[in-house]
Amino acid sequence: MYSCRNEKDNGLSDDSLNEAGANRPEIEKVFRFYSNPEDSLKRKAALFLLTNMRDHYGYTGAEIKKYANVFSLIDSSSYTNFQLSNQDKMTIGDSMVKRLGWPHPGKVEKVKDLEIISASYLTGNIEYAFKAWKKAPWANYVSFNDFCEYILPYRIRDEQLQYWRPKFYEEYTNIAYGAPNTHDLKSVFDHMSWQLNTETGFTTYFNKYYPFTQSISDILKGRIGGCETTSFISATAMRAAGIPVALDYIPNWGNTNSRHFMVKLIDHRKPNQLITNKNSEENTWGIVDFSTEFMDSRHKFTEAEFPEGMYIQHVKTIPKVYRFTYSESAEMQALHRAVPAQFIAPEFHSKNIKDVTEEYLKHASITLKLKPGSTRHKAVHLCIFNRNGWFPVAVSANENNVFHFKKIGRNVVYVPTTYLNGKHKVISNPFYIDSVNRIHHLKKSLTKQDVKLWRKAPLHSYTAYHTEILKGGTFQASNFPDFKDAVLLYQIEGYPFYMNTVRLKNTRPFRYLRYQAVAGGGWEADNIAEVQFYEKKNADTVLLEGELIGRKGTVGHEIEKAFDNNMDSYYENAENKDGWIGLDLGEGNESVVNEIRFCPRNDTNCIMPGNEYELFYWDKSWISLGSQTAKDYDLIYHEVPAGALFWLKCLSGGSEERIFTYQNGKQIWW
Repeated sequence: MYSCRNEKDNGLSDDSLNEAGANRPEIEKVFRFYSNPEDSLKRKAALFLLTNMRDHYGYTGAEIKKYANVFSLIDSSSYTNFQLSNQDKMTIGDSMVKRLGWPHPGKVEKVKDLEIISASYLTGNIEYAFKAWKKAPWANYVSFNDFCEYILPYRIRDEQLQYWRPKFYEEYTNIAYGAPNTHDLKSVFDHMSWQLNTETGFTTYFNKYYPFTQSISDILKGRIGGCETTSFISATAMRAAGIPVALDYIPNWGNTNSRHFMVKLIDHRKPNQLITNKNSEENTWGIVDFSTEFMDSRHKFTEAEFPEGMYIQHVKTIPKVYRFTYSESAEMQALHRAVPAQFIAPEFHSKNIKDVTEEYLKHASITLKLKPGSTRHKAVHLCIFNRNGWFPVAVSANENNVFHFKKIGRNVVYVPTTYLNGKHKVISNPFYIDSVNRIHHLKKSLTKQDVKLWRKAPLHSYTAYHTEILKGGTFQASNFPDFKDAVLLYQIEGYPFYMNTVRLKNTRPFRYLRYQAVAGGGWEADNIAEVQFYEKKNADTVLLEGELIGRKGTVGHEIEKAFDNNMDSYYENAENKDGWIGLDLGEGNESVVNEIRFCPRNDTNCIMPGNEYELFYWDKSWISLGSQTAKDYDLIYHEVPAGALFWLKCLSGGSEERIFTYQNGKQIWW
């Protein structure tokens, strides 16, 4: 019988075996299981898993077990109400935290795989992985190296260890084999992506109830999570079916306050399409989902159709893309050999990540040189803006006061920082690299300027598209409930952004008032955020009130949402098309409408009258230019330094804020 004793016998280092501690006999059983010559390839696969296992672990603890009950509660509720919405699941989360309080992400215990994994778990994983690989019609296009890295691993991140292979193999190979062309990896991948798209309800807001990595059983019970969860379960399902995929991530979008995870097909036969980070009317969803909401079939706005000083931000820019790997990457090994851990931000503590930016972006490389004597800077990070502080997306070791940053995204603002004792220290001016690789430093000048501000964050295309449904809509008045003698008060001629005010020459009193959407609708269900009718009484303009009438709204977007004086809520027609909503002022309360105010569904990131704002510019730190309470839908600041980087905070609430420069009377968003 073959016995696994030392590195010479099995290829596994004594360090790994010693680290297994009391679990060492289980590790040795794996090599005895694959001791026959015909199992040589499986033995190599086992060696790959065990050699790299030292870096892998999961989390457990009372906090995780306590709050994971939310998934069991959702699962139980699903038996009585099969169509649980995301909102229903959030309500269950609310009830849990009301009883238990909010979870503490730090109260967890790390459990190393080497210390707990069993031989039967590993050999079962290897057997099913080989079965999926060898049986697949596309097997000839998957090398052994790709198999080891992108099909074989029993885990992807730091989820709890669970035996998922048999169940997932039986369920997802059948789906994969239903692809239009099973001999084409891309065809199989696209088919699986489409089939898995609705497996889990997508929302980024559920993480607050369970701020840990969901286990596979948690996901199957709860079926809810952000892109981190949906991409993880999709990658796991595809690997179970023998499809080589990676879980890639953007540590933080370049111009949005969030990160992103996505599944990547490993197919070396086809070139990658690349993103430029230009704000162009181009759909890049097929390269990185959520990187744009631009649709060629939707309205293409012209500059004349925008309010003053605004433009549409079509793309989410990408600074870097990384990949979770089972094996250690050479670049991270080199970084950790050169730089002590206390000088490296936590985002780069793992050696099991790989920079794959070149597979997604047309990129640039830069070299930063520090002054002589700056050897105390063991490493420099490139950070991008996040509302909670500068967030690291790249790191470079010191090479004689020179720092090389390769493969970084263009049209993104970066600041160089050092890291120590849990804090980043900015060491140079912000800069960005344009589309032709020119570096632009953002530094205040002595020149002063007046600035007019309209927003605190960019106007994304998905928000602008909400105005399409309003163009051509009408406001009508009648003295009959069926509006058979309807009088046209006003028709929306353009694309309305934010709150619009229309003054009328109407002199007739009416009982029934309504907004009627364009017949036949458009790309989305009829919706509108605010509808207000006013009457002039003496010197006052009085908001009219009455019984709500019209087509029923969807859950959470009922008719009253359009009459609540809240631009953040909106009505949405439950019947999708031909919607209308309005007021019955009541018998004897007929009124002469002199003014109408209305607002499309929007992101409320425009300047809002009554809200308090504070403008900052960057000069080694954020320096205040003073606060203002908005009186209208714009703000004006005087004597502002030109050339600087700015940040407008809303002190009254809201979290969507981005940095900007000011050029030619416009806020340019970063």
